Amino acid sequence: MRIFLLFIAISSFVHAQRHDTNAIMDEALTLLRNEQASWEATDHFLANYPEKVDLLIGYLSYVEESNNVVSTIFYGENNTILARYSYNNVPSSKPDGIFIVNVQPNELELELLAMRTQAMKDYQENTSNTYLYYENVSPNIIPLIYNNKRLVYIIMGTTEAQMLLGNDYKLDFNKKNEITSRTKLHNSLIPFNYGDTDNALSSVHSHIVNAVIDVTDICTLLLYKKYTGIKQHYVISKKFVSILDLEKESLLIITRKAWDKMNESEKK
Repeated sequence: MRIFLLFIAISSFVHAQRHDTNAIMDEALTLLRNEQASWEATDHFLANYPEKVDLLIGYLSYVEESNNVVSTIFYGENNTILARYSYNNVPSSKPDGIFIVNVQPNELELELLAMRTQAMKDYQENTSNTYLYYENVSPNIIPLIYNNKRLVYIIMGTTEAQMLLGNDYKLDFNKKNEITSRTKLHNSLIPFNYGDTDNALSSVHSHIVNAVIDVTDICTLLLYKKYTGIKQHYVISKKFVSILDLEKESLLIITRKAWDKMNESEKK
C-alpha cells in the first residue's frame, strides 16, 4: 500500500509541474525573512529607543539582493529614518548593525516607502471596494521589489493569541509606483488559536480563489510555526492539493484526483 501511495504522489507531482514550487517557495521565503527581521527589529527598537517611538510612523524590511542582507527601517515624517537595522542571518534576536544617527534613506528604501505609502492609502480609502475589515485585526503592508516585479502584500495581524490566514491581498505596481492591479487572495479570514491548548500536528484550509497555496500562506505558517506546533499544512482546491512541510520548508503540489485516490486507498 505504501509503495502504491508513493507512486501516486510522484506521478501526480510530475503532472503538477505547471506550478513552479521553487518559485513559490523562493518568494514566500523572501517574504518570511522580511517579516522575521521586522519582528526582531521592532522588539529591539521599542525596548531601546523609547524617545523615538512618538516620532514613528511605520517600518519596513527588505532583502538586499547584492549581499542577501535583510534591513529594517523605522521612519517618521517626510521619510526621516529613525533607525536602520541589518541582519546577515534571520531569524536572529541580535542585529549585525544598528544605525540611528544621521541616517538617510537610500534609493531602494525611497522606492519601497513610496509603494508602502500608496498601498496604505489604497487600503484605508478602499475606493475600489477590494478590502474587508475585521475587528481586532490590522494590516501589515509589505512592499517588495523582487525579480523585476514591484508588488505589495497585505497580510493581517492581531494581538490575540492567533495565527491568521486569509483576508490578504497582492497589489502590483508599475515603475512609477502606481497600483496597476489588486488581487484578493482569499475570500475569508481563518484564525488558528494557539497558546493554552495543544495543536494538531497538521492543519488544512481550502482554496476557491487560487488553485494552489499562496506565498502569504507559506510565509504566515512558517512565521508562526513555533507557536502553533503545526508541522504540515494542506491547501485543497478543486484541481490541486498543496502540501507544505513546515519543518523542511518544502512544498509539494499534487493533483486533486491523485489526492482523492490516495484517501480512497487508505480507507480500504
